[in-house]
This record gives sequence, C-alpha cells and structure tokens, in this order.
Amino acid sequence: MSGIDSDILREKIRERMPKPPHFSLGATAFIATAIILLLLLVLVGGSFIAIIPAGHVGVQDRFGVVSDTVLSPGFNLKDPLTSVHQMNTQTQQIEYKQVTGTLTREGLEINLDSSVLWHLDPAKAPDIFRSVRGDYVDTKLTPSFMGLLRAEIKKYTAEDIYTNKSTEIQADVEKQLKMELDRTGIIIERVWLRGIFLPTELQVAITTKQQKQQQAQQMQFTIQQSEKEAERLVIEAKGIAEANRIKGESVTPTLVSWEFVQAIKNNPNVLYVPIGSGGGEVLFNLPAPGLKS
Repeated sequence: MSGIDSDILREKIRERMPKPPHFSLGATAFIATAIILLLLLVLVGGSFIAIIPAGHVGVQDRFGVVSDTVLSPGFNLKDPLTSVHQMNTQTQQIEYKQVTGTLTREGLEINLDSSVLWHLDPAKAPDIFRSVRGDYVDTKLTPSFMGLLRAEIKKYTAEDIYTNKSTEIQADVEKQLKMELDRTGIIIERVWLRGIFLPTELQVAITTKQQKQQQAQQMQFTIQQSEKEAERLVIEAKGIAEANRIKGESVTPTLVSWEFVQAIKNNPNVLYVPIGSGGGEVLFNLPAPGLKS
C-alpha cells in the first residue's frame, strides 16, 4: 500500500471516530460556577451539623464560652460559629503498673499493681471541659488516686498489707476516691489492688513467720483437744465412782441373798428350801442325774 493510500485510510478512520463534545464559553463558566457552589454548600452546610458517635457527648464552645447544653450521640444541628468538642462517656479502665515510692507504716517501700474503672458523667462534661483543658486523667484522676493510695498504705505494716489487709485498703481507697471525684463528674466504678510486691527477703520472712504461727495454732488446738478429753475422762470417772457409791449404799444382805437366789434358781442341781418367814434358807447341792452320790 502506498503512502497516499495510508493517508486516505487514516483520514476516513478519523471521520468515523466520535468527536468530543464542544462546550461554549458560557457553558464552561456555568459548570465551573456550579462546582464552586456545591463545594461552598458542603463546607457551609457542614458547619451547621455535628455528628456525635455513640458513647460520647458534644461540648459546645463559642469563642471560649462553654454552653451547659451537651449534644447527644447522633445527628445534631448547631450554630456554625460554635466549636463542638467530643468527650468520651464510656466506662474506661486505667492501669498503674509497678507503682513505686509507696511506703508502709514502718517506712518500707513496696510496689503495687492497681487499676481504676471509671467514666465521665455526661451532664457534667461542660464543667470538666471548663476546669480541665486537656487530659483530665493525668490532671485529676491519677493524682487523686495515687495520693489516697499512698496515704492508705502508710497506715499499715508490710506484713498486714501482704497477708490480710489488701481488700480493706482497696475498699477504703475506692470510697474516698468516689467522695473526691464523683462530684466533679469523674464517676469511680471500682478500684482494684491487683498485686503487692515486697522485697524478696521481707517476703520470705513474712512467709516463715506465718508458717510458725500456723504451727503454733495447730499445737494450741491439739493441747485444747487433749485438755477437753482429760476433762471428759475425769467427769466420766467421777460419774462411775458416784454410781458405785450409790449402789454400795443401797446393797443389803437381803438384796444380796435375793440376787443370789435369782441367779441359781433355774439350776437343776441346786435345791432351795426356805426356812420360816424371812428366817433364811437352806441350799442343797444335788448330784447330777446318772451320778452316784
């Protein structure tokens, strides 16, 4: 195929291809204006809307003035000049691992693992936002909790804390923390002491002491049981002696004779012959049948 034929073929192909739409200058301006208006509508319209996720509330702030009205989860309309700050009202847990610097009553330092379960009161979210700008956990909750915990630990010896006072300490700290923070809008649900860590030598000493105390208690129990058994035997012996005394006083010759007769009356080899009226008796020992006298 010659070059002229190729040019003619390409020209025919171009003629058959669809041509792009041709916009006039006015149509182009209209489309650009529509796009700009749509973007403005989205931007301006968004300033009238606040969407609050579940488990949160919205605190409204207009040029530094905080409204007492909170926005609930969901779709909310608002003033476009008002900023909305989301605050989490879900139950949260904060953990404190290997807290150091906690002293017992005798001045020994122990380490603690603890945790606090808490949430924000939705109605008091504006008050919290006004008083604490930033992380209210580090600003209010943690300092209050650590201060109360250290003060409570200082009331007890290391042995008491390690053996039987941790539950009491936990309850006291929880009660005091609730009294201090609930009124501010930080609601304390639970406080836990999850671990108490003493120096190794102190822990061994306490464990050894406990074992000796348990052995002493077991020995004391054994002694008490022996004393009770001895008392029981004494009481039993006294009862037997008293019974014998009463029985001895009640035995008379007549009773002895009567019991003797009752014992042998069915013996065929013995003949019982009473004499007179209460004058005695004669016993004959008869030979057994078939025997010569």
